[in-house]
Amino acid sequence: MESFSNTYSGTYNFLSLNNHTFKYRMAYLGAFLGVTLIIIAMVVDLFAKDLPFTFESVDILYTSNPTHWIILTSPFFLTTLFYAMGRMIGEQEYKIEQQLQREKDQFSMLEQFIAELENGNYTASVSQEFENATVAGQLEHFRDKLLEGKSAEERRAWENQGLASFGDLLRSVSDIDKLSDDAIRYIVKYLSCNQGSVYILNEHDADTLDMKACYAFDRKKFGSQTIGVGQGLVGQCFLEKEPVILYDVPRNYIKITSGLGMATPSCVVIVPLKHNNEVAGVIEVASFHRLEEYHIKFLEKVAEAFASVVLSARSNQDIKRLLEESQVHMEELRSQEEEMRQSLEELQSVQEQMVRQLSENVNMKNQLEAREKVLGLTTILSESDLYGTITFVNDRFCEVSQYSADELIGQGHNFVRHPDMPAEIFARMWKLLKRGQPFQGIIKNRKKDGTHYWVDATIMPVIENGKIVKYIGARYHIKDDTHAQRLFLRQLNTLGLLSPAVV
Repeated sequence: MESFSNTYSGTYNFLSLNNHTFKYRMAYLGAFLGVTLIIIAMVVDLFAKDLPFTFESVDILYTSNPTHWIILTSPFFLTTLFYAMGRMIGEQEYKIEQQLQREKDQFSMLEQFIAELENGNYTASVSQEFENATVAGQLEHFRDKLLEGKSAEERRAWENQGLASFGDLLRSVSDIDKLSDDAIRYIVKYLSCNQGSVYILNEHDADTLDMKACYAFDRKKFGSQTIGVGQGLVGQCFLEKEPVILYDVPRNYIKITSGLGMATPSCVVIVPLKHNNEVAGVIEVASFHRLEEYHIKFLEKVAEAFASVVLSARSNQDIKRLLEESQVHMEELRSQEEEMRQSLEELQSVQEQMVRQLSENVNMKNQLEAREKVLGLTTILSESDLYGTITFVNDRFCEVSQYSADELIGQGHNFVRHPDMPAEIFARMWKLLKRGQPFQGIIKNRKKDGTHYWVDATIMPVIENGKIVKYIGARYHIKDDTHAQRLFLRQLNTLGLLSPAVV
């Protein structure tokens, strides 16, 4: 800074000296021009008047032409004018030089800042003496971008190196228990964590996770622990297939849930061993420093690679077991082949018998369908539950009652009951039905338009496993009203419901 001040001071003195010389040179030039103008005016006037160049002639000129007296003042006037012009031009040049020097100093500050960035010093800042705040802000923003890019590149290199080393580790070990132990040791050390553990889904119990390895404070931990799927944060992580991150760890968390020791870390990260949306287990790490987002992303990628190996090993074990089982089955099949050959003839004879039986069943089905059609055309059919609620009606029921099936289903049978029917008949009907006995009788029902129709009804209870489950009613429409009334009166007389006067 001191050398800069000395340089600036010397430049200022040099410029001042040049300005001082320039304005006097301009004054000398003005004086010279003034004298030259006087001489030229006298020579021209003498030549015009044809006078000799003598003092007497000059005296005559000044006496006869007063203009020469005015011209005589031109050296003083031009000297003053040119001196002022020289001074003004010098000051302007000094300002220009000063502006150029300031711009040079500003550019030097930029060069120094860019040189710092080229040398990798991303903490450098633009000098506070730099005047353009907008440019300074843009340059520092560019510096921040470079720093961010450098950090991102360093994180990528760190991650790629870690994944490559972890991949070598996965290829070098085939045993799951040994692999779990080596993997958690590598992860804890590479992430500079303090503790870690690996939980793998139990092969024989899909509801439990077994702790396969535990590593803490630069040494292997020995112990066994089983956690249920969905139990605690480890079980929840396995169940939900999503990472769990704790920055505010409860004091008793480690002791109760993780099995990592008695210390309380400041950061716990739990990630599922997930590959192709299939989870094989869980990795849990704990640290006394906060893990950054790129650490957690690295841990997720490591867990995915680890899960791929575990699932592949499990798959190979399953394939091996299936091959062994298939060999056993092949031996059994060979022993059963002879029995199957012997049974084949029996099956052929049974098949012939079944074909005959099938033909008889088809004929019986056709007969039943024909009977069902005849029954549907001639008989009013309905079904009801234990409370008399209609659950089924056939087309004949709807045709005679003038109601649609939707209007009838869900209604009680008293929906079509005619008001003239005595309640005693229905009381007797329910008494018989609840005993499991059928009911027969002449019933007068009411149509949708309010008119009546007579039916000869038979209602049977349906019994399953000793209990009544529903009722089925079959009714025949009595179209002759006089005949129906005569039958109805006979029924009342039989039941003792007919008064002596009517008889």
